[in-house]
Amino acid sequence: MGRAWWFRVLQAVVLAGAAVYLVRVAAPQWPAIRARSLAWHGLPLALSALLIVANLAWMIALWNMTLRWCAARLRYWDAARIWFTANLARFLPGAVLQFASLALMATRYGVSPTAATATVLLQQIVLLLTGLIIVAGFTPIVLHQGWWQGAFVVALVLGAGILLLLPRLTRRLPSLARLWSQVRPAQLPGFALLLAMQWLAYGAAFRLLAIGLLGDAGVAQGSWGFYITAFTESYLAGVIAVFAPAGLLVREAALISILTPVLGGADAVILAVGARIWHTALELLSGLAVLTIPIPPAPAHPGPAGATSP
Repeated sequence: MGRAWWFRVLQAVVLAGAAVYLVRVAAPQWPAIRARSLAWHGLPLALSALLIVANLAWMIALWNMTLRWCAARLRYWDAARIWFTANLARFLPGAVLQFASLALMATRYGVSPTAATATVLLQQIVLLLTGLIIVAGFTPIVLHQGWWQGAFVVALVLGAGILLLLPRLTRRLPSLARLWSQVRPAQLPGFALLLAMQWLAYGAAFRLLAIGLLGDAGVAQGSWGFYITAFTESYLAGVIAVFAPAGLLVREAALISILTPVLGGADAVILAVGARIWHTALELLSGLAVLTIPIPPAPAHPGPAGATSP
C-alpha cells in the first residue's frame, strides 16, 4: 500500500511539473498560435497517416512473429484484436496494466499468458534500445558535426553488445527467462533491425505531418534527420516515464523543447500537440476498425497454442 501511495505521489508531481512547463511555454505563444494559418496539405497528411497505420500493423506482425518463438500460433487478425484492446490500457497510469490486459486477452485465444507477456516485454525492451541507437547515431548529423560516422559506429557496437547481453541482463524476469530458452541468438539482430525501421518510419511520418500542418516553408529549417531524432527522443521520454499515461505531457514537453530552437515556440507547440492528437486518433480508428470488422472464428485447437512445459 505504501509503495502504491509513493508511486501516485511521484506520478502527480511529475505530471504536474510537465503540465506547468507546457503552460509556461505555450501561454506566451498563444497570440502567435492563434494568428498562425495552417497549411492543411492533403497529400503529406495522407502519407503521414499511411506510415503510422502501417507501423502499427508492422508492430503487431513482429509481435506475432515472436510468439512463434514460443511455439504459439495466432492468426494475425486475432493478434491485432489482442494488441489494440490491450493498448487501451496505455492511457491508464502505469505500464503494468497494459501487460496484464494483453496476457488476459491472449488466454482467450489459446496463447499462454507467459508467452504473451514475455514477447511483448522483449519487444518493448528492444524497441527502447534501438531508439537510443537511432538518437545516438542521428544527433551528430542533426548538429552538423563531422564525427557522426564515429558516433554511428559506437552506437551500433554498444547496441549490439547490449542486445547480446539481454539474456543475462533480464534473467531475473521470469517470463523472459523462459523465453530465452526458445530463442536462438541469431534471431535477435534481425528482430532489432526490423524494430529500428519503425523509428525511421515514425520520424518520416512526423515530418510529413509538419509539412501538412505548417507547409514546406515552416519546416524547411529542419532536415529529415532532425525530425526523426526529435520524434524518437520525445517518444523515448514518454516510454521511460511509465508513470505518465501513454507518456502524456512528458512527450509533449520533450518535443517542444527540442523543436523550439529550430521552428520557434508557436510552431513547436502546434506540432507537438498536433502530433499527439494525430497519433491517438489514428490508433483509435485503427483499433476500432480491427475490433468491429467481423472475422470468421479460428478453427478449434486441441489445446492451448502457447503452453510451455514447466
